[in-house]
Amino acid sequence: RSLYDRIVHNEIKIKDDLVDTAGTKAAAEAAQRGNMLMNALWSIVGGYKQAESHEPTDDAIKLTLDNLHDRAKGATYFAASDPDTVRPMLELIWAPLLGCFSLLFDEYSDPRLLDICLAGFEAATCLSALLAVGNLRDVFVNSLCNFTHLHSPATMKPKNGLAFKTLINVALQVGNHLDERWLEVLRCISRWELLQQIASGMPTDAVLFAGAAAAADKGKAGAALKDQFKRLSGATAAGAPAASGDIGGVPAAGGAKSMDTMAMSEASIKRAHIGAGGKEEELQVPADIINSVDTAQLNKVYMSSSQLDSDAIVAFVKSLAAISLDELRDPRAPRVFSLTKIVEISHFNMSRIRLVWSRIWAVLSQYFIAVSCHSNLSVAMYAVDSLRQLAMKFLERDELANYTFQNDFLRPFVVVMRQSQAVEIRELIIRCVSQMVLARVNNVKSGWKSMFMVFTTAAGDPDPTIVRLAFDTIEKIVREHFSHITETETTTFTDCVNCLIAFTNNPHSMTVALNAIAFLRFCASKLAEGAIGDLPEAVPAVGTERLGPTRVVALDQQSDRSPSKAANSQPSATAAGGASDAAFGAQQSTMKFVDRDEHVYFWFPLLAGLSELTFDPRVEIRRSALEVLFDVLKTHGGSFADSFWSRIFDRVLLPIFDHVRAEVTDTTTFTSERRRAQEDAWLYETCTQCLQHLVDLFGQFYDLMQGLLGRLLELLASFISRSHASLASVGVAAYVRLINSCGTELDGQTWREVIGMLQQVMQDTLPDAVELVTPPLRAAGGSAPDITAAAPSAAAGSQSTAAGQPRPPYSLREGVGMRRLVKFKVQAGVQLLLVQAASEVYALHYHHMAVPAMVTLADSLQLVAQHARKINTDLQLRRRLAAQQAEDRVQEDRQVPDPPLLRQETEASHAYLSVLLHVSSSKDSKKWPAASEAQRAIGVSPAYDKKL
Repeated sequence: RSLYDRIVHNEIKIKDDLVDTAGTKAAAEAAQRGNMLMNALWSIVGGYKQAESHEPTDDAIKLTLDNLHDRAKGATYFAASDPDTVRPMLELIWAPLLGCFSLLFDEYSDPRLLDICLAGFEAATCLSALLAVGNLRDVFVNSLCNFTHLHSPATMKPKNGLAFKTLINVALQVGNHLDERWLEVLRCISRWELLQQIASGMPTDAVLFAGAAAAADKGKAGAALKDQFKRLSGATAAGAPAASGDIGGVPAAGGAKSMDTMAMSEASIKRAHIGAGGKEEELQVPADIINSVDTAQLNKVYMSSSQLDSDAIVAFVKSLAAISLDELRDPRAPRVFSLTKIVEISHFNMSRIRLVWSRIWAVLSQYFIAVSCHSNLSVAMYAVDSLRQLAMKFLERDELANYTFQNDFLRPFVVVMRQSQAVEIRELIIRCVSQMVLARVNNVKSGWKSMFMVFTTAAGDPDPTIVRLAFDTIEKIVREHFSHITETETTTFTDCVNCLIAFTNNPHSMTVALNAIAFLRFCASKLAEGAIGDLPEAVPAVGTERLGPTRVVALDQQSDRSPSKAANSQPSATAAGGASDAAFGAQQSTMKFVDRDEHVYFWFPLLAGLSELTFDPRVEIRRSALEVLFDVLKTHGGSFADSFWSRIFDRVLLPIFDHVRAEVTDTTTFTSERRRAQEDAWLYETCTQCLQHLVDLFGQFYDLMQGLLGRLLELLASFISRSHASLASVGVAAYVRLINSCGTELDGQTWREVIGMLQQVMQDTLPDAVELVTPPLRAAGGSAPDITAAAPSAAAGSQSTAAGQPRPPYSLREGVGMRRLVKFKVQAGVQLLLVQAASEVYALHYHHMAVPAMVTLADSLQLVAQHARKINTDLQLRRRLAAQQAEDRVQEDRQVPDPPLLRQETEASHAYLSVLLHVSSSKDSKKWPAASEAQRAIGVSPAYDKKL
């Protein structure tokens, strides 16, 4: 607007020439008339034509300059503060400026002229950067980079060193506006430092970092080594990749290196990093020019990064990471200059706010992951150690609340631990993380999550040394610093539990696995004590009360138990918890965990992890996990509300038996003897103990778990009904143990439910002898043939299908017949076990048993006896069964005896009569009404009626 106003009030006018234009015009016309004759002659002769000149004469130029100087004496200068005022002017004059400066810089070596050109470059670059003219800024920066001649060191002159200094000045002045041009600036600095290193005669990074890898190839002669480097140099100069077995710049043999070998090493490195040609003279580095720039001037660029704004520092870090990856691209000639500078600038910028650091670390985390997985082991270890230095520096600072920057900062350790194929790198990560957590344990907040993820990954490492090393650190953390784990974030408790469970699954060390299970017990004690922080409390509902004056974790809104009753049902603390369990015993009655997500989140990873360990193929792990699981439940079960017990029963305890109920049979499941042996070992060693612990747990917390009785009986019924003798015997034994443990607390309705389950199982497991002599029908809706005299012909006719295709004959030694035979024998054995169980239950609990339960028990025994008698008295069936077994040549130990169910009939009848006699002869005054009612229900004449 101001420019427009000035033009309106003082318009731009072109003044007349100060010379006598009329005289000049007349002289020009006279000269033209004088030359007309000569022009006509030359045109006739041909081959010549006077060139028309449009260039101004020297006099005209001199007059124009004098005029401008005179006008400038009285001119008024204005300071432009609006970029829009200057930007059009710059866009108009940038091309002439660039051409002028470039031409003069290339053609002349006069110091004064060079200073003016470089000053012009610097001013134009800074101006275009400040005005945000990106394309012009890129042009001037690229021109300055080209003037350094770093791409061709042999052609460098002193003026190229001056151009490099100008480039550094530009970076220091307008670093906030360079954006992606930082890539070119930092690449030039990196190359300049490399040339300084080579010119000084010091060994390069490639010699230091590739030396370990090269030392592995010992025994090569010096001549062969020199030939190798010559081939490498030629291949690189021609643009072809070098052989993978060659290590650029590093001799394969150990010991001292000759000067020729070192020279070839430097040549290879220069070809790899600065693209030098293959000629020897092109590889010479002018030391005087390279040393004209001090190292302090190079470092000043990195030190000034702390003064860059938020966007500029992110662009700076991106460019530096890209340069470093380019330096490390060739594992035969790596450089760690930019990697070292990344660590330095991280220290310089550590005081920046967390939001900016999050953006910076988003770049650096991916960079460190890539470098830490580098194929050159020395480079990868250097990167991991650099990452450790940064992590230690950050852990010195306290983390603000609701921030998770520590977790983000340590995440590269997790990714590298999972991706690295080098054992040395994984071991180094474990040692670094262990050092950090133990040295800065008071400052670790959100970083616990990443640390536990590192140790969890280490637990599954194929190297046993790493597993042992990681567990030693976990052991020290849990023993000595458990309070710090959940000090800031309670969810890290679950990470700790998952880490311990991962160690229990390690295949290398049994000691580590058993100790991890022991620490799970310790974690459960801490959780029950409320040592992991303040868990969310449930809002008391109408009609509920708080259980004591101390803090309550949660209240069960469905529980109506009084405080006294809850206290009486608490289990005694076990010796496994030590003093912590003793202290916990005083608080146990005031703690309640209910079926809420907050409580399930902490308890169920621990309990479910122990539950899954009961399937471990190692006997010691199964036994220890089972013991700890039920010990935790028995010790802290009083802290669980009935709704929480329901969740535990469904998601922790019942899944232990799922695969058993679904798969285990005596006839159809396993064809492999090894697989069958493993399953039998699990049944006898683990399943039996698990059921016993479950029944004992149910009896101990019957008041809390009585609502789960139906599901427990269903579990036992599924065991008993399976066609597996061992499984059925385990189920029957658990049933008897259940009634013995809580029979005194059962009411009338519960007794009917318990005895009703026994009756149903007896009915479901009645053996069917008719099935043994009845071939299966092919057609789906056919009926079984009757066992009559015509049965043999019917059976013979069923050997062929309607289509006339022959089928294998029915046999008790194979196929369906064999499975039916095994099922019959298993069910016959189960019937004996059930009869014995019924007798034992009645003998021990008849005085607590309700009348309907007595009647049901007697009916069940009568059912078994009548069924067995029916089969034993069927002579035709017995003859057919004997003939079928003889015809099929069934082995003697697998044959069904004759009569088939004689023992079952005898035992059931004996038990049935014993119940009747006991009921009829009962004279207990306290139980007299119940006995009398039972006598009438069963149909027995009371003995006392005769006395009356």
